[in-house]
Amino acid sequence: MSCPGTRPQPIREPQLITLHERLFGSAAARPHAIALIAGDDTWTYDRLTRYIRRLSQGLLAHGLRPGDRVALHMTNKPEAVAAYYACMLTGMIAVPLNNRLTRAELEPQLRRLQVSLYLGQLDLYGAIAGMDASILVADKRFLVDGSAQGAGGRAWSELIEHEADEMRLKPVRVDEPALLLSTSGTTGEPKFVTHTPRTACAMMQACQAIASRPYDVTLIATPMMHAAGLFTALTTLATDGTCVLMDRFEPAAALDLIERHRCTMMMWLPFMYSAAIVEQIAQPRNVASLGTCLVGGDATPPSLQEEFLRVFGVRMRNFLGMSESAGTFTYGFDSGPVCRAVDVDRVRLADAEGNTVRRGEAGELMLRGPNLFVGYWLGPGRIDDARKDGWWATGDVMRQDEAGDFWYVARKKNLIIRGGSNISPTEIEHALTVHRGVREAAIVGVRDAVLGQRVIGFVELTETATQVEDVLRDLSTRVANYKMPERLIVVDQLPRNSLGKLDRAKLEAIGERLDDWRAA
Repeated sequence: MSCPGTRPQPIREPQLITLHERLFGSAAARPHAIALIAGDDTWTYDRLTRYIRRLSQGLLAHGLRPGDRVALHMTNKPEAVAAYYACMLTGMIAVPLNNRLTRAELEPQLRRLQVSLYLGQLDLYGAIAGMDASILVADKRFLVDGSAQGAGGRAWSELIEHEADEMRLKPVRVDEPALLLSTSGTTGEPKFVTHTPRTACAMMQACQAIASRPYDVTLIATPMMHAAGLFTALTTLATDGTCVLMDRFEPAAALDLIERHRCTMMMWLPFMYSAAIVEQIAQPRNVASLGTCLVGGDATPPSLQEEFLRVFGVRMRNFLGMSESAGTFTYGFDSGPVCRAVDVDRVRLADAEGNTVRRGEAGELMLRGPNLFVGYWLGPGRIDDARKDGWWATGDVMRQDEAGDFWYVARKKNLIIRGGSNISPTEIEHALTVHRGVREAAIVGVRDAVLGQRVIGFVELTETATQVEDVLRDLSTRVANYKMPERLIVVDQLPRNSLGKLDRAKLEAIGERLDDWRAA
Protein backbone atom coordinates (compact mmCIF):
# COMPACT_ATOMS: atom_id res chain seq x y z
CA MET A 1 0.00 0.00 0.00
CA SER A 2 2.06 2.90 -1.26
CA CYS A 3 1.72 6.26 0.38
CA PRO A 4 3.50 9.06 -1.52
CA GLY A 5 4.09 12.43 0.04
CA THR A 6 5.93 13.85 3.02
CA ARG A 7 5.17 12.17 6.29
CA PRO A 8 3.70 14.36 9.06
CA GLN A 9 6.35 15.37 11.56
CA PRO A 10 5.16 15.26 15.19
CA ILE A 11 6.77 17.68 17.58
CA ARG A 12 8.25 15.98 20.63
CA GLU A 13 9.80 17.06 23.89
CA PRO A 14 13.57 16.65 24.23
CA GLN A 15 15.00 13.43 25.72
CA LEU A 16 11.89 11.33 25.19
CA ILE A 17 11.58 9.08 22.17
CA THR A 18 7.97 7.97 22.05
CA LEU A 19 6.90 4.53 20.83
CA HIS A 20 5.68 5.77 17.47
CA GLU A 21 8.91 7.69 16.95
CA ARG A 22 10.85 4.51 17.67
CA LEU A 23 8.76 2.69 15.09
CA PHE A 24 9.31 5.35 12.41
CA GLY A 25 13.02 5.34 13.24
CA SER A 26 13.17 1.58 12.73
CA ALA A 27 11.36 1.93 9.41
CA ALA A 28 13.84 4.53 8.24
CA ALA A 29 16.83 2.40 9.25
CA ARG A 30 15.50 -1.00 8.21
CA PRO A 31 12.53 -0.44 5.86
CA HIS A 32 12.42 -4.02 4.55
CA ALA A 33 12.63 -5.72 7.98
CA ILE A 34 9.51 -7.71 8.88
CA ALA A 35 7.30 -6.06 11.49
CA LEU A 36 4.11 -8.14 11.31
CA ILE A 37 3.09 -11.55 9.99
CA ALA A 38 -0.63 -12.33 9.77
CA GLY A 39 -1.33 -15.62 8.04
CA ASP A 40 0.35 -15.37 4.62
CA ASP A 41 0.40 -11.57 4.76
CA THR A 42 3.73 -9.95 5.64
CA TRP A 43 4.09 -6.33 6.70
CA THR A 44 7.51 -4.67 6.57
CA TYR A 45 8.31 -1.77 8.87
CA ASP A 46 8.05 0.54 5.87
CA ARG A 47 4.62 -0.79 4.90
CA LEU A 48 3.36 -0.52 8.48
CA THR A 49 4.47 3.08 9.00
CA ARG A 50 3.07 4.16 5.62
CA TYR A 51 -0.25 2.58 6.56
CA ILE A 52 -0.20 4.31 9.96
CA ARG A 53 0.27 7.68 8.26
CA ARG A 54 -2.68 7.07 5.96
CA LEU A 55 -4.88 5.95 8.87
CA SER A 56 -3.81 8.99 10.90
CA GLN A 57 -4.83 11.28 8.05
CA GLY A 58 -8.16 9.46 7.88
CA LEU A 59 -8.85 10.04 11.57
CA LEU A 60 -8.08 13.73 11.22
CA ALA A 61 -10.16 14.01 8.04
CA HIS A 62 -13.18 12.69 9.95
CA GLY A 63 -12.96 15.54 12.42
CA LEU A 64 -11.12 13.92 15.33
CA ARG A 65 -8.76 15.95 17.45
CA PRO A 66 -6.15 15.22 20.15
CA GLY A 67 -7.80 13.90 23.30
CA ASP A 68 -10.75 12.31 21.47
CA ARG A 69 -11.40 8.65 22.34
CA VAL A 70 -11.16 6.02 19.60
CA ALA A 71 -12.72 2.64 20.41
CA LEU A 72 -10.80 -0.37 19.08
CA HIS A 73 -12.79 -3.60 18.80
CA MET A 74 -10.68 -6.10 16.89
CA THR A 75 -8.83 -9.37 17.10
CA ASN A 76 -5.06 -9.54 16.51
CA LYS A 77 -4.91 -7.94 13.07
CA PRO A 78 -2.26 -5.68 11.48
CA GLU A 79 -4.91 -2.95 11.30
CA ALA A 80 -5.28 -3.12 15.10
CA VAL A 81 -1.55 -2.48 15.51
CA ALA A 82 -1.76 0.41 13.03
CA ALA A 83 -4.74 1.87 14.91
CA TYR A 84 -2.82 2.02 18.19
CA TYR A 85 0.07 3.83 16.55
CA ALA A 86 -2.22 6.17 14.59
CA CYS A 87 -3.74 7.28 17.90
CA MET A 88 -0.24 7.85 19.31
CA LEU A 89 0.77 9.88 16.25
CA THR A 90 -2.30 12.13 16.34
CA GLY A 91 -2.62 12.53 20.12
CA MET A 92 -5.93 10.68 20.30
CA ILE A 93 -6.76 8.21 23.07
CA ALA A 94 -6.94 4.52 22.11
CA VAL A 95 -9.64 2.61 23.98
CA PRO A 96 -9.52 -1.17 23.31
CA LEU A 97 -12.78 -3.02 23.97
CA ASN A 98 -12.97 -6.55 25.35
CA ASN A 99 -13.98 -8.85 22.49
CA ARG A 100 -15.90 -11.16 24.83
CA LEU A 101 -18.30 -8.54 26.17
CA THR A 102 -21.94 -8.33 25.15
CA ARG A 103 -23.85 -5.25 24.12
CA ALA A 104 -25.30 -4.94 27.62
CA GLU A 105 -21.76 -4.83 29.02
CA LEU A 106 -20.29 -2.53 26.36
CA GLU A 107 -23.04 0.08 26.37
CA PRO A 108 -22.32 1.55 29.83
CA GLN A 109 -18.58 1.57 29.07
CA LEU A 110 -19.03 3.46 25.82
CA ARG A 111 -21.48 5.85 27.45
CA ARG A 112 -18.85 6.73 30.06
CA LEU A 113 -16.06 6.96 27.50
CA GLN A 114 -17.91 9.27 25.07
CA VAL A 115 -15.97 7.85 22.13
CA SER A 116 -15.73 9.85 18.91
CA LEU A 117 -15.04 6.96 16.55
CA TYR A 118 -15.27 3.16 16.45
CA LEU A 119 -12.84 0.83 14.66
CA GLY A 120 -14.10 -2.74 14.58
CA GLN A 121 -14.65 -5.86 12.51
CA LEU A 122 -17.68 -7.63 11.11
CA ASP A 123 -17.81 -10.68 13.40
CA LEU A 124 -17.65 -8.54 16.55
CA TYR A 125 -19.94 -5.76 15.38
CA GLY A 126 -23.07 -7.57 16.51
CA ALA A 127 -22.44 -6.28 20.04
CA ILE A 128 -22.40 -2.72 18.68
CA ALA A 129 -24.81 -2.69 15.73
CA GLY A 130 -28.02 -1.71 17.54
CA MET A 131 -26.41 0.77 19.89
CA ASP A 132 -28.08 4.17 20.08
CA ALA A 133 -26.43 7.05 18.21
CA SER A 134 -26.29 9.02 21.45
CA ILE A 135 -23.75 6.46 22.69
CA LEU A 136 -21.87 5.89 19.42
CA VAL A 137 -22.46 8.11 16.36
CA ALA A 138 -23.75 5.97 13.50
CA ASP A 139 -21.51 7.43 10.76
CA LYS A 140 -18.34 7.10 12.86
CA ARG A 141 -18.26 3.29 12.87
CA PHE A 142 -15.73 1.64 10.55
CA LEU A 143 -15.30 -2.09 9.91
CA VAL A 144 -11.97 -3.51 8.81
CA ASP A 145 -13.12 -6.66 7.03
CA GLY A 146 -15.96 -7.76 4.83
CA SER A 147 -18.68 -5.56 3.44
CA ALA A 148 -19.96 -2.84 5.73
CA GLN A 149 -23.18 -2.51 3.77
CA GLY A 150 -26.12 -3.87 5.70
CA ALA A 151 -24.10 -4.18 8.89
CA GLY A 152 -24.49 -0.53 9.77
CA GLY A 153 -20.78 0.29 9.71
CA ARG A 154 -18.76 2.20 7.13
CA ALA A 155 -16.11 0.72 4.87
CA TRP A 156 -12.53 0.78 6.19
CA SER A 157 -11.35 2.00 2.79
CA GLU A 158 -12.89 5.39 3.61
CA LEU A 159 -10.38 5.77 6.44
CA ILE A 160 -7.27 5.05 4.43
CA GLU A 161 -8.16 6.82 1.16
CA HIS A 162 -6.36 9.96 2.27
CA GLU A 163 -2.73 10.23 1.24
CA ALA A 164 -0.26 11.58 3.77
CA ASP A 165 0.55 15.22 3.09
CA GLU A 166 2.60 17.96 4.63
CA MET A 167 0.00 18.71 7.27
CA ARG A 168 1.79 19.42 10.52
CA LEU A 169 0.43 17.55 13.52
CA LYS A 170 -0.21 19.00 16.91
CA PRO A 171 2.64 18.59 19.44
CA VAL A 172 2.80 15.16 21.06
CA ARG A 173 1.56 15.69 24.60
CA VAL A 174 3.64 13.10 26.41
CA ASP A 175 1.88 13.51 29.76
CA GLU A 176 -1.69 13.50 28.46
CA PRO A 177 -3.84 10.33 28.31
CA ALA A 178 -3.02 8.11 25.30
CA LEU A 179 -4.37 4.69 26.27
CA LEU A 180 -7.31 3.54 28.41
CA LEU A 181 -7.31 -0.12 29.42
CA SER A 182 -10.42 -1.57 31.04
CA THR A 183 -10.04 -3.72 34.13
CA SER A 184 -12.05 -6.93 34.44
CA GLY A 185 -14.57 -5.32 36.78
CA THR A 186 -14.59 -8.25 39.20
CA THR A 187 -15.11 -5.84 42.11
CA GLY A 188 -17.85 -3.82 40.40
CA GLU A 189 -17.87 -1.34 37.52
CA PRO A 190 -14.75 -1.68 35.35
CA LYS A 191 -12.09 0.99 35.74
CA PHE A 192 -10.14 2.59 32.91
CA VAL A 193 -6.40 2.43 33.52
CA THR A 194 -4.80 5.54 32.04
CA HIS A 195 -1.39 5.57 30.38
CA THR A 196 0.38 8.45 28.70
CA PRO A 197 3.06 8.33 25.97
CA ARG A 198 5.62 8.75 28.75
CA THR A 199 4.39 5.87 30.95
CA ALA A 200 3.87 3.59 27.92
CA CYS A 201 7.43 4.23 26.76
CA ALA A 202 8.78 3.56 30.26
CA MET A 203 6.86 0.26 30.44
CA MET A 204 8.21 -0.97 27.12
CA GLN A 205 11.77 0.00 28.10
CA ALA A 206 11.38 -1.91 31.37
CA CYS A 207 9.91 -4.96 29.61
CA GLN A 208 12.86 -5.20 27.22
CA ALA A 209 15.11 -6.37 30.05
CA ILE A 210 12.82 -9.26 31.03
CA ALA A 211 13.30 -11.59 28.08
CA SER A 212 16.17 -14.08 28.30
CA ARG A 213 16.66 -13.46 24.58
CA PRO A 214 15.72 -10.43 22.44
CA TYR A 215 12.15 -10.09 21.24
CA ASP A 216 13.21 -11.47 17.85
CA VAL A 217 10.05 -13.24 16.70
CA THR A 218 7.14 -13.05 19.13
CA LEU A 219 3.95 -15.07 18.79
CA ILE A 220 1.10 -12.74 19.80
CA ALA A 221 -1.69 -15.15 20.73
CA THR A 222 -3.17 -13.25 23.68
CA PRO A 223 -5.60 -10.48 22.59
CA MET A 224 -4.05 -7.08 21.88
CA MET A 225 -7.23 -5.56 23.26
CA HIS A 226 -5.81 -6.44 26.70
CA ALA A 227 -2.60 -5.43 28.43
CA ALA A 228 -0.64 -8.69 28.07
CA GLY A 229 -1.00 -8.97 24.30
CA LEU A 230 -0.68 -5.24 23.66
CA PHE A 231 2.40 -4.68 25.82
CA THR A 232 4.12 -7.73 24.32
CA ALA A 233 3.46 -6.49 20.77
CA LEU A 234 4.58 -2.93 21.51
CA THR A 235 7.76 -4.14 23.21
CA THR A 236 8.56 -6.40 20.26
CA LEU A 237 8.19 -3.54 17.78
CA ALA A 238 10.15 -1.19 20.07
CA THR A 239 13.09 -3.60 19.82
CA ASP A 240 12.93 -4.06 16.02
CA GLY A 241 11.38 -7.51 16.35
CA THR A 242 8.69 -9.35 14.43
CA CYS A 243 5.15 -9.98 15.70
CA VAL A 244 3.45 -13.15 14.45
CA LEU A 245 -0.22 -12.32 14.94
CA MET A 246 -2.77 -14.96 15.81
CA ASP A 247 -6.39 -13.84 15.46
CA ARG A 248 -7.65 -16.22 18.13
CA PHE A 249 -5.75 -18.77 20.18
CA GLU A 250 -5.98 -22.40 19.12
CA PRO A 251 -3.22 -24.71 20.39
CA ALA A 252 -2.55 -26.68 17.19
CA ALA A 253 -2.40 -23.54 15.07
CA ALA A 254 -0.17 -21.83 17.63
CA LEU A 255 2.37 -24.67 17.57
CA ASP A 256 2.31 -24.66 13.76
CA LEU A 257 3.16 -20.95 13.78
CA ILE A 258 6.04 -21.46 16.24
CA GLU A 259 7.50 -24.13 13.98
CA ARG A 260 6.91 -22.23 10.72
CA HIS A 261 8.24 -18.83 11.81
CA ARG A 262 10.83 -19.99 14.36
CA CYS A 263 9.21 -17.97 17.14
CA THR A 264 11.53 -17.15 20.03
CA MET A 265 9.22 -15.53 22.53
CA MET A 266 5.62 -15.66 23.79
CA MET A 267 3.53 -14.36 26.66
CA TRP A 268 0.54 -16.61 27.38
CA LEU A 269 -2.01 -17.36 30.09
CA PRO A 270 -1.76 -20.64 32.09
CA PHE A 271 -4.66 -22.40 30.35
CA MET A 272 -3.03 -21.70 26.96
CA TYR A 273 0.16 -23.45 28.03
CA SER A 274 -1.86 -26.36 29.39
CA ALA A 275 -3.65 -26.81 26.06
CA ALA A 276 -0.38 -26.50 24.13
CA ILE A 277 1.21 -29.27 26.21
CA VAL A 278 -1.60 -31.68 25.33
CA GLU A 279 -1.32 -30.80 21.64
CA GLN A 280 2.49 -31.08 21.54
CA ILE A 281 2.35 -34.53 23.12
CA ALA A 282 -0.27 -35.63 20.60
CA GLN A 283 1.57 -34.18 17.59
CA PRO A 284 5.10 -32.91 18.27
CA ARG A 285 6.38 -29.85 16.40
CA ASN A 286 9.88 -28.43 16.18
CA VAL A 287 9.77 -25.77 18.91
CA ALA A 288 13.53 -25.56 19.51
CA SER A 289 13.52 -21.86 18.58
CA LEU A 290 11.66 -20.89 21.77
CA GLY A 291 13.77 -18.98 24.28
CA THR A 292 11.47 -16.90 26.48
CA CYS A 293 8.09 -18.33 27.50
CA LEU A 294 6.39 -16.02 29.97
CA VAL A 295 3.15 -16.81 31.77
CA GLY A 296 0.94 -14.15 33.30
CA GLY A 297 -2.65 -13.33 34.07
CA ASP A 298 -3.03 -15.85 36.87
CA ALA A 299 -1.03 -17.97 39.30
CA THR A 300 0.72 -20.93 37.67
CA PRO A 301 0.96 -24.37 39.33
CA PRO A 302 4.58 -25.60 39.58
CA SER A 303 3.39 -28.91 38.14
CA LEU A 304 2.37 -27.12 34.92
CA GLN A 305 5.78 -25.45 34.71
CA GLU A 306 7.56 -28.76 35.18
CA GLU A 307 5.39 -30.49 32.56
CA PHE A 308 6.04 -27.70 30.06
CA LEU A 309 9.80 -28.02 30.59
CA ARG A 310 9.59 -31.76 30.03
CA VAL A 311 7.55 -31.47 26.83
CA PHE A 312 9.00 -28.30 25.28
CA GLY A 313 12.55 -28.36 26.64
CA VAL A 314 12.40 -24.72 27.78
CA ARG A 315 11.27 -23.18 31.06
CA MET A 316 7.97 -21.43 31.47
CA ARG A 317 8.62 -18.31 33.55
CA ASN A 318 6.18 -16.52 35.84
CA PHE A 319 5.73 -12.86 34.97
CA LEU A 320 3.97 -10.43 37.28
CA GLY A 321 2.51 -7.50 35.42
CA MET A 322 -0.77 -5.65 35.30
CA SER A 323 -2.61 -3.10 33.22
CA GLU A 324 -1.43 -0.40 35.62
CA SER A 325 2.25 -1.29 35.38
CA ALA A 326 4.58 -3.68 33.56
CA GLY A 327 8.31 -4.26 33.75
CA THR A 328 8.69 -3.78 37.51
CA PHE A 329 9.34 -7.49 38.01
CA THR A 330 11.25 -10.12 36.10
CA TYR A 331 10.84 -13.83 36.57
CA GLY A 332 12.33 -15.85 39.41
CA PHE A 333 14.87 -18.65 39.13
CA ASP A 334 12.67 -21.29 40.78
CA SER A 335 9.39 -22.85 39.72
CA GLY A 336 6.31 -21.53 41.40
CA PRO A 337 4.69 -18.09 41.83
CA VAL A 338 7.98 -16.28 42.33
CA CYS A 339 9.52 -13.19 40.75
CA ARG A 340 12.33 -10.71 41.31
CA ALA A 341 12.17 -6.92 41.39
CA VAL A 342 14.12 -5.17 38.66
CA ASP A 343 14.58 -2.14 40.95
CA VAL A 344 14.01 -2.79 44.67
CA ASP A 345 13.53 0.93 45.34
CA ARG A 346 10.29 0.83 43.37
CA VAL A 347 8.75 -2.05 45.34
CA ARG A 348 7.69 -2.58 48.94
CA LEU A 349 5.26 -4.72 50.92
CA ALA A 350 3.00 -2.99 53.44
CA ASP A 351 0.69 -4.00 56.29
CA ALA A 352 -2.83 -2.66 56.85
CA GLU A 353 -1.42 0.55 58.38
CA GLY A 354 0.92 1.15 55.45
CA ASN A 355 4.10 0.15 57.27
CA THR A 356 6.71 -1.95 55.46
CA VAL A 357 6.62 -5.56 56.65
CA ARG A 358 9.65 -7.67 57.56
CA ARG A 359 11.18 -10.29 55.27
CA GLY A 360 9.09 -13.44 55.24
CA GLU A 361 5.86 -11.64 56.21
CA ALA A 362 2.97 -11.18 53.82
CA GLY A 363 2.05 -7.65 52.81
CA GLU A 364 0.26 -5.71 50.12
CA LEU A 365 2.42 -4.96 47.10
CA MET A 366 3.11 -1.23 46.66
CA LEU A 367 4.67 0.14 43.47
CA ARG A 368 6.11 3.38 42.18
CA GLY A 369 8.20 4.44 39.19
CA PRO A 370 7.94 5.98 35.70
CA ASN A 371 6.28 2.84 34.30
CA LEU A 372 3.28 3.29 36.61
CA PHE A 373 -0.06 4.48 35.22
CA VAL A 374 -1.21 8.03 36.01
CA GLY A 375 -4.60 7.03 37.44
CA TYR A 376 -8.10 5.86 36.59
CA TRP A 377 -9.95 7.80 33.91
CA LEU A 378 -13.21 9.30 35.18
CA GLY A 379 -14.11 11.50 32.21
CA PRO A 380 -12.61 14.11 29.89
CA GLY A 381 -10.05 16.03 31.92
CA ARG A 382 -10.74 14.02 35.09
CA ILE A 383 -8.37 11.33 36.38
CA ASP A 384 -8.32 9.69 39.81
CA ASP A 385 -4.60 9.52 40.65
CA ALA A 386 -4.98 6.46 42.95
CA ARG A 387 -1.44 6.97 44.29
CA LYS A 388 -0.50 8.05 47.79
CA ASP A 389 2.85 9.76 48.22
CA GLY A 390 3.82 8.31 44.84
CA TRP A 391 3.00 4.71 45.84
CA TRP A 392 0.17 2.67 44.35
CA ALA A 393 -1.45 -0.12 46.37
CA THR A 394 -1.91 -3.01 43.92
CA GLY A 395 -4.26 -5.19 45.98
CA ASP A 396 -1.86 -8.14 45.58
CA VAL A 397 -0.54 -9.82 48.73
CA MET A 398 3.05 -11.10 48.48
CA ARG A 399 5.96 -12.04 50.70
CA GLN A 400 9.69 -11.63 50.16
CA ASP A 401 12.00 -14.44 51.18
CA GLU A 402 15.53 -14.08 52.57
CA ALA A 403 17.02 -14.42 49.08
CA GLY A 404 15.04 -11.37 47.97
CA ASP A 405 12.56 -13.22 45.74
CA PHE A 406 8.90 -12.21 45.89
CA TRP A 407 6.27 -14.92 46.25
CA TYR A 408 2.66 -14.34 45.29
CA VAL A 409 0.15 -15.11 48.06
CA ALA A 410 -3.26 -13.93 46.82
CA ARG A 411 -5.31 -10.98 45.78
CA LYS A 412 -6.03 -9.01 48.94
CA LYS A 413 -9.77 -9.49 48.45
CA ASN A 414 -9.27 -13.24 47.88
CA LEU A 415 -7.19 -13.89 50.99
CA ILE A 416 -9.16 -16.26 53.24
CA ILE A 417 -9.27 -15.55 56.98
CA ARG A 418 -10.53 -18.64 58.81
CA GLY A 419 -10.70 -18.45 62.58
CA GLY A 420 -8.17 -15.59 62.59
CA SER A 421 -5.64 -17.46 60.41
CA ASN A 422 -4.68 -16.13 56.98
CA ILE A 423 -4.92 -18.71 54.21
CA SER A 424 -3.50 -18.29 50.70
CA PRO A 425 -5.78 -19.83 48.05
CA THR A 426 -2.79 -20.06 45.70
CA GLU A 427 -0.84 -22.23 48.13
CA ILE A 428 -3.64 -24.77 48.41
CA GLU A 429 -4.31 -24.73 44.67
CA HIS A 430 -0.68 -25.55 43.95
CA ALA A 431 -0.72 -28.36 46.53
CA LEU A 432 -3.85 -29.84 44.93
CA THR A 433 -2.36 -29.88 41.43
CA VAL A 434 0.57 -31.98 42.63
CA HIS A 435 -1.86 -34.92 42.57
CA ARG A 436 -1.62 -36.61 39.17
CA GLY A 437 -5.40 -36.80 38.90
CA VAL A 438 -5.95 -33.01 39.25
CA ARG A 439 -5.62 -30.83 36.17
CA GLU A 440 -6.55 -27.51 37.76
CA ALA A 441 -7.86 -26.29 41.09
CA ALA A 442 -9.48 -23.24 42.62
CA ILE A 443 -9.93 -22.35 46.28
CA VAL A 444 -12.36 -19.74 47.61
CA GLY A 445 -13.53 -18.56 50.99
CA VAL A 446 -17.21 -18.23 51.88
CA ARG A 447 -18.81 -16.47 54.81
CA ASP A 448 -19.34 -18.26 58.09
CA ALA A 449 -20.88 -16.86 61.27
CA VAL A 450 -18.50 -18.76 63.56
CA LEU A 451 -15.11 -18.78 61.81
CA GLY A 452 -15.51 -15.75 59.57
CA GLN A 453 -14.81 -17.80 56.45
CA ARG A 454 -14.61 -21.45 55.46
CA VAL A 455 -12.55 -23.01 52.70
CA ILE A 456 -14.23 -24.51 49.60
CA GLY A 457 -12.32 -26.16 46.77
CA PHE A 458 -13.09 -26.89 43.10
CA VAL A 459 -11.07 -29.24 40.87
CA GLU A 460 -10.88 -30.35 37.26
CA LEU A 461 -9.77 -33.97 37.07
CA THR A 462 -7.48 -35.53 34.48
CA GLU A 463 -8.90 -39.00 35.14
CA THR A 464 -12.54 -39.79 35.84
CA ALA A 465 -11.46 -42.63 38.11
CA THR A 466 -9.79 -40.20 40.52
CA GLN A 467 -11.53 -40.21 43.90
CA VAL A 468 -12.03 -36.96 45.84
CA GLU A 469 -11.08 -38.81 49.02
CA ASP A 470 -7.69 -39.69 47.53
CA VAL A 471 -7.08 -36.08 46.51
CA LEU A 472 -7.93 -34.81 49.99
CA ARG A 473 -5.78 -37.48 51.62
CA ASP A 474 -2.82 -36.42 49.48
CA LEU A 475 -3.47 -32.75 50.19
CA SER A 476 -3.48 -33.37 53.96
CA THR A 477 0.19 -34.36 53.71
CA ARG A 478 1.07 -31.03 52.06
CA VAL A 479 -0.86 -28.33 53.97
CA ALA A 480 -1.78 -27.72 57.59
CA ASN A 481 -5.12 -28.97 58.86
CA TYR A 482 -6.62 -25.47 59.20
CA LYS A 483 -6.02 -24.88 55.46
CA MET A 484 -7.86 -28.00 54.32
CA PRO A 485 -11.00 -27.44 52.18
CA GLU A 486 -14.16 -28.36 54.02
CA ARG A 487 -15.65 -29.41 50.73
CA LEU A 488 -14.01 -30.34 47.43
CA ILE A 489 -16.26 -30.15 44.36
CA VAL A 490 -15.46 -31.75 41.00
CA VAL A 491 -16.33 -29.63 37.94
CA ASP A 492 -15.94 -30.29 34.22
CA GLN A 493 -14.40 -26.86 33.68
CA LEU A 494 -13.54 -24.02 36.00
CA PRO A 495 -15.32 -20.76 35.06
CA ARG A 496 -13.27 -17.86 33.69
CA ASN A 497 -14.02 -14.16 33.39
CA SER A 498 -13.75 -11.99 30.29
CA LEU A 499 -9.96 -11.75 30.68
CA GLY A 500 -9.47 -15.52 30.86
CA LYS A 501 -8.77 -15.53 34.60
CA LEU A 502 -10.50 -17.79 37.11
CA ASP A 503 -13.90 -16.36 37.96
CA ARG A 504 -13.62 -16.61 41.73
CA ALA A 505 -16.77 -14.53 42.26
CA LYS A 506 -18.83 -17.20 40.48
CA LEU A 507 -17.20 -19.96 42.53
CA GLU A 508 -17.82 -18.03 45.74
CA ALA A 509 -21.49 -17.72 44.80
CA ILE A 510 -21.65 -21.51 44.32
CA GLY A 511 -19.96 -22.00 47.69
CA GLU A 512 -22.41 -19.66 49.41
CA ARG A 513 -25.30 -21.88 48.29
CA LEU A 514 -23.85 -25.06 49.78
CA ASP A 515 -25.63 -26.40 52.83
CA ASP A 516 -23.45 -29.35 53.81
CA TRP A 517 -20.03 -27.94 54.71
CA ARG A 518 -18.53 -31.19 55.87
CA ALA A 519 -19.31 -33.37 52.86
CA ALA A 520 -16.41 -34.23 50.60
